[in-house]
Amino acid sequence: MYMSMRNLTLLGSVLAIVTNLGAAKLNYTPADPDHYPYPSTAKDKQGHTTNVDGAIIRKNVITVKEVYKSQISGKNHNFGVPATKEEVKAWNTDVRPDGKGLPDGSMTVAKGAEVFSAKCATCHGDFGEGVDKFPVLAGGKGTLKLHPKTGGDPGPLKTLGSYAPYIAPFFWYIQTAMPLSAPKSLSNSQVYGILGYILQLNEIKVNGADIEDSTVINRKFIKAVHLPNEKGFEYNNLRKPDTHNTRCMKNCIDPSKMNVVHIKTDATVVKPPFGDGRYSFPKKVKKSAAEMGKTIYENTCAGCHDSGIAGAPKFGNASDWAHVRKEKLKDVFDHAINGLNAMPPKGGDMSLKDEDVKSTVKYMLEKSK
Repeated sequence: MYMSMRNLTLLGSVLAIVTNLGAAKLNYTPADPDHYPYPSTAKDKQGHTTNVDGAIIRKNVITVKEVYKSQISGKNHNFGVPATKEEVKAWNTDVRPDGKGLPDGSMTVAKGAEVFSAKCATCHGDFGEGVDKFPVLAGGKGTLKLHPKTGGDPGPLKTLGSYAPYIAPFFWYIQTAMPLSAPKSLSNSQVYGILGYILQLNEIKVNGADIEDSTVINRKFIKAVHLPNEKGFEYNNLRKPDTHNTRCMKNCIDPSKMNVVHIKTDATVVKPPFGDGRYSFPKKVKKSAAEMGKTIYENTCAGCHDSGIAGAPKFGNASDWAHVRKEKLKDVFDHAINGLNAMPPKGGDMSLKDEDVKSTVKYMLEKSK
């Protein structure tokens, strides 16, 4: 159930998907997207209905359905075919803050605690206290107002109980991404049980009652949950554009003459703009295999191998790596690339090239003699 603080902070924006008009203005993000306080469209000075970017919304525009039925729907246009109901259902797995999208299923909190112990405790601790660098899931109530003045002063502890505004979207997150070593392996009922146990750990009351071990967690129950920080996220008006440039309709800039700069990993020092408005970036220095291995280890592998979590050989501990050294190097590479036991393929970063993974393995072996 890993969710970084950055992702959790973005939750306030993710919740703000405007779908309706005319709700009362609020200073927080309400659970029901159908009653968000800002309109999805507006009127310009001429009375036209406009989208957020100012584009006029015309009536009688050809629909996708009409395109499929038209003479141009076939060759050379690659429109494909309409998705079937089964295909839409398979992809439509998101859950809204108000609980819309929650599937069938149920489990008691006691059973959920057992699932949590087996699937989640390795990273998050038996009681949501967090292990090493993995997130804490329980506690922190009342700490959001803390403002530490020194490194020794206590600061805010952001957990599902103290910081998250709504619990329902976490069903979607947990079922899609957790556990880290086997995402999408949990059943609907198991996820409900896990959520119930986390809510119990955070001492959340529902309709004024404590959550007991015998409490059954299901769609109806989750919809009734109100977290302490429900009104803690200021509403993000996505209908207000970030820029206010005038739409170009004639004598526009030729895109082929524009210099587009793509920044991949990190934006290092950039020279000031030249007279033509273009930026000059320093030439990329190719890293050695050892440097690449170190970088990948720190970014991808350290979370488990620094602490030895889930049985991972602890980085720098020769005895932990003794059994690995007995294997053929090609087998060790294969395990790192394709996964083994609790370790996901390529440490969970499928964007890595096989050669980069091999460099990382060599680096870890070298530093763990």
